[in-house]
Amino acid sequence: MIAALLIASAVTVVDGSMLRVNGEPIRLLGIEAPDVAARCRKGRICTPVDPRRSKDSLKHSLRDPITIVPVARDAAGRTVAIIYAGGLNISCEQLRKGMAVYKPHWDSGRRLAKECRFARADGK
Repeated sequence: MIAALLIASAVTVVDGSMLRVNGEPIRLLGIEAPDVAARCRKGRICTPVDPRRSKDSLKHSLRDPITIVPVARDAAGRTVAIIYAGGLNISCEQLRKGMAVYKPHWDSGRRLAKECRFARADGK
């Protein structure tokens, strides 16, 4: 897992909730955005937004400085992190714009629930 750091390049947006930083996949803490290549599976709560709009929204949110604060690893072995761009928590920004849904069981330590005024602890 990478340590908390500041970066200014080598960032690629995969979808509305995942980046690659220097080739390493980084998932945004506590949110799920639609996968560009997938559809919402039955029984899941998914965002009603177009996957490409969600990805573009994340791209447009990225501005220097970018700070990555690793929190954990997910079941797939990816780093899960809080990412700040230009001082803004980009998970909160994706939620505020309606480009992702809040997943309370993915919010380690309820960090987003505390930081994002609209991410309620009950996930609604």
